[in-house]
Amino acid sequence: MHFTLPTVSVSSLTLLASAVNGVTIDWTANPEEKVLVPQCEDLTFALTGTHDIQNFNKKGRFKRCDFSSSTVMLGATSNEEVTMTGQDFLKRKKYYYGCDVNDHCNTINMKTLVEVIPTYTRTENQPCSGSLTPIKTFPLPSVEVCSSACDQKKDCMGFSFDPDEEKKCHLFDSVPTPSGQTKAGAACYAAQTECPPISTPHCSIDTEVTCTLNDDPTKECSEFAKTFPKEAPANAVGCEVMLKYDYKLTATTTETSTWTWATRTRKGDEPANFARPRVYSWLDEGGITDPTIEGASTGPFASSETVVVDFCKAGKYKTLAEAVVQSASNTICTSRDQYKLTVRGVDGVVCALDTITCPNGDILSRDPANDCQFPACPVNLVVGETDGSGQQGTGTGTSEAQNRDGCGFDDPIVGCVMAEDQAGLPMSWVGTTDCNDYVPVNENDCVKQVRYTYYVYHGNEPSGSVLIDSLRYRDGSYWETKPEDNPHGNPRAYREDKWGTTIGPESWIDTWEGENVDFCKASSVNTRFEYNADGGGLIDCSKAGEYTLVTKGVPGPPTTDCSLEISLSCRIDDGKIPCEEYNPPADGACSRTATYIHVLQNMAPFNSGKDLLLTSITRNRPGDVPHGDDFDFLDNLYNGVPQTLPAFNTMTITESPTINFCTDDTTYVTTFNTVSTPDSGTTQCEDEVMYTLDLSS
Repeated sequence: MHFTLPTVSVSSLTLLASAVNGVTIDWTANPEEKVLVPQCEDLTFALTGTHDIQNFNKKGRFKRCDFSSSTVMLGATSNEEVTMTGQDFLKRKKYYYGCDVNDHCNTINMKTLVEVIPTYTRTENQPCSGSLTPIKTFPLPSVEVCSSACDQKKDCMGFSFDPDEEKKCHLFDSVPTPSGQTKAGAACYAAQTECPPISTPHCSIDTEVTCTLNDDPTKECSEFAKTFPKEAPANAVGCEVMLKYDYKLTATTTETSTWTWATRTRKGDEPANFARPRVYSWLDEGGITDPTIEGASTGPFASSETVVVDFCKAGKYKTLAEAVVQSASNTICTSRDQYKLTVRGVDGVVCALDTITCPNGDILSRDPANDCQFPACPVNLVVGETDGSGQQGTGTGTSEAQNRDGCGFDDPIVGCVMAEDQAGLPMSWVGTTDCNDYVPVNENDCVKQVRYTYYVYHGNEPSGSVLIDSLRYRDGSYWETKPEDNPHGNPRAYREDKWGTTIGPESWIDTWEGENVDFCKASSVNTRFEYNADGGGLIDCSKAGEYTLVTKGVPGPPTTDCSLEISLSCRIDDGKIPCEEYNPPADGACSRTATYIHVLQNMAPFNSGKDLLLTSITRNRPGDVPHGDDFDFLDNLYNGVPQTLPAFNTMTITESPTINFCTDDTTYVTTFNTVSTPDSGTTQCEDEVMYTLDLSS
C-alpha cells in the first residue's frame, strides 16, 4: 500500500476556536468526533442534560469506552458550562474525553478527541534559522498548506517556508527561531512556549513527584540506579533498597474551589514490597480530609510513601501524581507529574535468602548455578511407602533446635503441589508447582491430581511426650459432593501404630496423599494436619499445620445465549509493537508488514455444552489493496462452511497487509463483524468491533 501527502487546509478540519472565546463543545449526544484547540485557549463543555467528563489515559480505552483507568474531570452535573483553563493546553497533545453516566459513551456515542495545535508566532519574509534539523521536508505549494501539515504532525512545534527550495516546507520538533535574513515570500512560524496570564476567576496547580533513598535523602533514586554496581552481590541482601517518594500538590485559587481528583498511580514494573495499592486516591483513601480550598488562597498538600525496589533485577518504574481542582465558577484546572526510574539490573544470578531444613538437620540455600533451586537433601533415611497410601518414612535426625520446646516434635508442615511423578519423600522434591499457582489453560486442564504433603520432624532424643493421635482434616473438598471419589475418609488417621507410645526420633512423618481437584470450579479447601501429644501436663504438645487451596474457577455463564466476545488489534515486529505506536526509523524504512489479529472467544463456561455456530465472519477495510475492501473469512478460509466454536474456546484469524507508515494523510478503519447462533436455540447474535489506525497522528 502507498499513501501520499495531504493537501488539505485547516478549514477542512473541525476547528471550533476563536481568540476571544476559546473553544466550546456541545456536551450531549453525538458530540464532534475531533476538535482542534489552539495552544493556551480555554476549552468549555456546554452540558445539556446530566453528564460527567472523564479523560481516558489511552487511545485504545477511548475507542472501547473503557473507563477503568480514566481521570474524572467533572462528576455527574446537569445543564452547566464548565471551562478547562487554557493554561493546561500549552503542550501539543491529544486528549480523549468521554461520558460514563448511564453508559452514554456507548449508547449515544458521547466521546470526543481534543487535539492541541500550535498557535504560531509568525515572522514574515524570513526563513527559520538553520540550526535545527527538520523532522520532515515537503514540496508544498504555500505557507497555508505547510501550516496544515504542521498542525497534523503531533510533534511539530513550528515550520519554515522557503519558496526558493525544492522542498519548500520544513517541519521542526523544537520551537524554531527566525534566521534574521530577509527573503521575500519566506516565513518562520514558531509555536508558543508559554501561555499568557489568564483572567479571574481561575485556579492553577503545581504537581511534583520526587524520589530519594529512604536512608539517605541526599541520594536521588535515578542517580543511585546509574551508580548501582553491575556485579551481582553475594546474596539478595544487597539488592533490595527502600525508596521514599514525596508528592507535593499545590493549588492556587482566586475563589473558593474544591479538590475533585488527587491520585498516585504506579505504572510499569511493581516494586518488590509496598503498602499502598497500584492506584491510590488521597481523597478516598486518606490524605486530603477536607477537599475545600477557601477563597483566594493556596492549598498545599504533601504526602510520602516508601517502597522497596530490587536493584539487581532490571525494571522500569513509573510513578504518576495527578490532580484536578474545580472553582466555584466551574473552571477546571489540572496538573500531573511523573517520576521515571529505570533499573538496569546486575550481571549474574542473585537468589532469595530463604532456606530449607532437611530431615537430618542440614540447612540448604538456593543454588545460583541451578536457577536458584534448592539442592536435594542428603539421602540417609530408611524410606517407608510413599506412593500415596499414607504411610510414613522413618529415620534419624540431629537438630536440637527442632526439639527445644520439650514436646519432641516441630509444628507440622502441610503443603500441596501438582502431581508430576515425583519420586522419594516430599522433603526431597525440587522444582514442584504449588497448587495455588496452577491455572487451567482450557477445559482439558480442569481436573488435575494434586499431592498434599505432610511433614512432622522429631528430635534426636526421646522427649517423654506420648502421641495421642495424628489426624488430617479437609473441609470444603469437592469430593464432599462426590463421596465415591474420596478413598481416604475425613478425618484420616496417620501413624496409628504409634498412638499411645513415646515420641522418639524413629517416628517422624514425611509423606503425601493424592487427590483430584477441579480447578475450573471456584472453591476454598482447607487441609489441617493435627499432631496431638500428652506432654505430662506441663506443656501444650498439641500442634497443627494448615494449607488452604483456593481455586478461582472460570467465568460464569453469560447473561444471554450470545456468549461470543470478539476483539481486533494490529501489531508489527512479530507482535512486539502495536501498529498505532510504531514510529518509522530515520533511515526511511516506511513499509512494514502489519498483522491484524481477529480473536473470537466463546465465553460460555467449560463443559456447559453451549457451543456456537459461526455463520458469518467478515472484515471491511476501505483501501486495503491485497484483499479488497470487504473480505469474507468463512468463504476464503473454510469454503463457506459455518464453523463450530465450542464453549470457552478461542479462534484466532490473522491477516498481514503491508503498510507505509511514513504517510501523513491516511486513516485505516477496520470493521470486524460476526454472526453466530447458539446451539441451544435459534437466537442470532451479531457482534462488531472497529479498529482505527490513524497515520495522521
